[in-house]
Amino acid sequence: MVTINDVAKKAKVSIATVSRVFNNTAKVAESTRKKILKTAKDLGYKHIPNSRVRSSFKTIGLITPTFRGNHYGEIFMGIEDCAFKNGYDIIVATTQRIPEKEERVIEDYFKRKVDGVLICSLKGNEYFLNELINSGIPVVSIDNKISDIKVDSINIDNYNAAYEISKYLYRKGHRQIFFIPGPGDYYSSRERKDGLYNFCLKHRDFKVIESEMEGFEPLNGYKAMKNHLERYGKNFTAIFSINDHVAMGAMKALSENNIKIPDDVSIIGFDNSLFAECTVPPLTTVFQPRNEMGFTAAQLLIERLNGNKTGVHRNILLPTDLIERDSVKDISKSKVRCENVLQRD
Repeated sequence: MVTINDVAKKAKVSIATVSRVFNNTAKVAESTRKKILKTAKDLGYKHIPNSRVRSSFKTIGLITPTFRGNHYGEIFMGIEDCAFKNGYDIIVATTQRIPEKEERVIEDYFKRKVDGVLICSLKGNEYFLNELINSGIPVVSIDNKISDIKVDSINIDNYNAAYEISKYLYRKGHRQIFFIPGPGDYYSSRERKDGLYNFCLKHRDFKVIESEMEGFEPLNGYKAMKNHLERYGKNFTAIFSINDHVAMGAMKALSENNIKIPDDVSIIGFDNSLFAECTVPPLTTVFQPRNEMGFTAAQLLIERLNGNKTGVHRNILLPTDLIERDSVKDISKSKVRCENVLQRD
């Protein structure tokens, strides 16, 4: 039996494009439309109009970069909870942040007849995602800002969270901040960096020293810290790390250099990971409601599947909380004492 996949392969187009032609869900170039119709006729493909619209497969596709650490794992737990309560199964694919794999997974989900797709932290070309949306499949974005594509999305306020971290460190008397960023092609990394630097612009005595290395993994934090200490020494009083895992790597490098936390230097992370309160000392960090992010994203998607298909797309920002532990020292009083001594001299 000839399938839509056979038509797409023969015509050298995506399955989503073939679906758009037969279901008339979005405009396709006339030359492409004619090629698809001719290919279908030559192969003897018989199309059943709007079969996807009438069917419910009770299945949601999830695309996530990885399950290492606990960030995406906790998001998944929220998704699974909501899906189970509404009678949906979940197909999961990890892409390891490889754009080509993201494209292949999106195409594969179309073949598998999923009802909707949840996407975490898309890195590649958004064209393939647009193809999926135009075929009539609802999509919800999680922890990712997608430009020029109208989908529901769930994020935290990364910008404001980083701004609040800066304000917190400033209030504690810190003026020289060593910043270990995440990869610049990730939305959350860019937003956190913007929040930090915009605080810096408003407070001229607040200086940011950015690491020459970046990443999300503990080894990235370790190498960033070790490299900086070897080249420049400890020319900062506090460290802001893109996430807790990177902070833990940096803490190891500090320990190897006999730099004590928080007596010699303070450090703050982001995520409130499962291990943050088990470090020595316990890590000050930012809590983001990952479980709630997953549950809310699945809820939005299921609402779309149940008939809420208005043109209004919801972009929800969930709040964060600063979790204060023992890794940040208040040096504001010592700074005042030093200034008073200098003034008397």
